[in-house]
Parts: sequence; C-alpha cells; structure tokens
Amino acid sequence: MKRLRITLPLSLGVLAGWLALTIGVGWITSGGGTQSLGDAASVGIGPGWLLAALFAAAFALASDDRRAAGLCAPRPWKSVGLVWLPLLYAALMVLAALGDQLTIPRATLLVLAVNMLAVGLSEELMFRGVLLAGFLDRYTAWQAVFASSAIFGLMHALNGFTTGDVPDALWQSGGAFLQGVGYAAVRLRTRSIWPMAVVHGLWDFSLMLQLVSGAQQETAPLRPYVSLLLVMPIFLYGLYLLWDGRGEAPHGATAGGTP
Repeated sequence: MKRLRITLPLSLGVLAGWLALTIGVGWITSGGGTQSLGDAASVGIGPGWLLAALFAAAFALASDDRRAAGLCAPRPWKSVGLVWLPLLYAALMVLAALGDQLTIPRATLLVLAVNMLAVGLSEELMFRGVLLAGFLDRYTAWQAVFASSAIFGLMHALNGFTTGDVPDALWQSGGAFLQGVGYAAVRLRTRSIWPMAVVHGLWDFSLMLQLVSGAQQETAPLRPYVSLLLVMPIFLYGLYLLWDGRGEAPHGATAGGTP
C-alpha cells in the first residue's frame, strides 16, 4: 500500500476534517446550542474529541515518514529532559486544582481525565504532528512553528461559537498561540509528539478541574491576563529551544527553506 507524503495542502485538508469532527460532532451532541467547556468535558465522554484524535492518527500513520509526523519515540532519549518546564507547569496546576477543596465526584473526575487526555492527544497529533509536518515540507522550522501555532490559536477562537463567550475565546486564542510555539519547539527538539501530548492533557485537565469546580469564578476578571502570564514562560522557552537548535527541522522532516 502506497503511503502518503504529508504536504502542506494535504495537512490543511486534514485540519478541515479534524475541525469538522471536533466542533461538528460536539455541536450535534449538545443539541445545536451553546455549551460551556466545563459542561462539555464533564457530562460524558466526548465522541468528537475521540473521533478527531483517531482521524489525525490515521493520517499520521499513513504517512511515508512517521518520524516526520512525530509518531516515534523521542530521539535521543535524553531529549525528554527538555520537557521539564511545561511538565512542571502542568503538574503544579493539577496539584493546585486538586488541592483546592474540590467536591467533584470521582466519576466526573474520570470523565474529565479521559476527555482531556483525548483532547491533548488529538491536538498534538493534528497541530504538532500532521500540520507542523505539512509546513515543514515547504518552510523553515521557525516559519513552520509560528504558522502552525497561529492556526492553533485561531482554532481556539472558534470556542466562542460553541460556548457563546467570544471575548474569553479570543483570550484563549492568544494564550494558545504562545503555548503552541513552546510545544512545537519541544516537539522538534525531541522529534516526538508523545511527551507534549501528556503535558497537554495534564494542562487541559487542570483547567477543566477549575472550571467544573467553579474555582475560576472568583478570579474571572483577572483570568485572561493571568492565563497569558502563565504561558509566557513556555513561549519564551520555546524561542530559546528554537534558537539553541538553530531552528533546524528534525531528521526526516525537511524544511523547504534555509534554516
């Protein structure tokens, strides 16, 4: 069976299908109305998130270079140590959320964990796997990181249509862009999506814990600014990793321009 070469047009087509599953299935299951992210993540396993993850994984597995899509183990293994900053952030946020006198039932905690791990895996497969590989096929690593992260941010702006809170979604969009740059830089340096898929899932899990428990309501006016400040170190860390690595694409993911 002939394998696919992940080009930019193909990756953008996969993104369109991924968005249709992520947003469309969620819209159908919610009855066509608006629904908060906390409710969507806690009322049951989200079929749209699972289907989108499988959809992106299918294209990544069908590619002619799975390492270029980030599906292989980190190489070298010691590069996993580069995950320390985003992992520390995610772990501290989970601990803070769990220690905030949560009264969430265990069944709801399990649903949240499954959904957020699915979201983390789905988004890393799509944006740091398929889409980043597509941009790397044509552009330099710096350009590919910023372009894929910009689309990652814009995707979060679409939450405004499903939740009805457009201003909050726009703040999410800015934070997602900054976070995406850091995540993409770690993915390039480790040559794998798996470490950041775990970190991404933990990060989203901590955010949903706060939403469901109502812990964010007390700081709602400051939340947008706090969110951007929280992800700024990850963004700066990503810039450092790109600069330290001279902006080079990993082996097997050839950038079209000159690094």
